[in-house]
Amino acid sequence: MSGHDFLSGYSAKILEYALAVGYLALFVGFWQYVQGGGKRSRPQPRAERAPAAGWFGLPADVALHPGHTWARMLGDGTVAVGLDDLGHRLVGPVDRVVLPRPGEAVEQGAAAVRLDAAGKSVKLVSPVDGEVVAYNAALPSQGAPVEPYGDGWLFKVRPSNWRRSRAQLIEGQAARDWVEEQARLLEARLARQPAGALLQDGGAPIHGIAREIDPEHWDDLARQFFRTEEA
Repeated sequence: MSGHDFLSGYSAKILEYALAVGYLALFVGFWQYVQGGGKRSRPQPRAERAPAAGWFGLPADVALHPGHTWARMLGDGTVAVGLDDLGHRLVGPVDRVVLPRPGEAVEQGAAAVRLDAAGKSVKLVSPVDGEVVAYNAALPSQGAPVEPYGDGWLFKVRPSNWRRSRAQLIEGQAARDWVEEQARLLEARLARQPAGALLQDGGAPIHGIAREIDPEHWDDLARQFFRTEEA
């Protein structure tokens, strides 16, 4: 064998070795990419459910009752009362709202409002003690969801002792933490349902969650959250 033939054979071996190493490097890189180990990992699949935190809104100027009703002191010394965001989404559209009339007395923690829907009734408690001075007459005729802390107010009260009533309510960061805790409890129930069945586009819960969770006993679930099981 001549020197030229030897060098040619040696070069060919080097080339084969380099190609083998190159293919191996490409394979390893590709495998890391597929497994997500490289810097450019695969996009993660979209979560089936949105996290509980951030589901439900809460203005800074309202105080919450554990029965999911809220109270807001107004400039004229009266207190507006309503159902919070979670409560609205839990029950959804109703057929009829029975509200206390001006002159009636309401008691903190006692049933003051009745929601009728699908042949069933759910009661809501008053977050304050006092005398009713106005009620939202537009509510029974509103078919579409209302703004819970705006046009969705229920009635207004002249409080008998606002300081005492307020001391039993939840405000500020404590209120926000409580709402998130309640959302997590609801999320645990949502987890039993098919993914997406109870969520709108964007991940927020639909209006009428309780009916979707348990169509036959949705009112029982609502009473548990509204703390009116015995009311």
